[in-house]
Amino acid sequence: MTDNRRTSTRFDVWIESKLVVNGETIDVTMTNISLGGALIAGTKQPMGQRVSIVFRVPTLEDAIEVGATIRWSDPKGVGLQFDGLRARDVWALNEYFKQLV
Repeated sequence: MTDNRRTSTRFDVWIESKLVVNGETIDVTMTNISLGGALIAGTKQPMGQRVSIVFRVPTLEDAIEVGATIRWSDPKGVGLQFDGLRARDVWALNEYFKQLV
């Protein structure tokens, strides 16, 4: 049995995003996402690093910006755990996820 501590379903995506680390903006690609976090390709960051991620989904006019913590890193990229999404962002992501199924 696999130890899977995730509480939210992850969805494969390809979303051009901006990762903000210590005030520096890095262009990255989000390759999967859930309400709890995301996998980010295009950067290598230390575990525990505090960041924010900015990205767009078609179900919301404004960009989503959320604080996060780097929870793991491997050759694919880094795993982010979101600090907490605003209610409108949760709604927009759930509507977006319906389109991905």
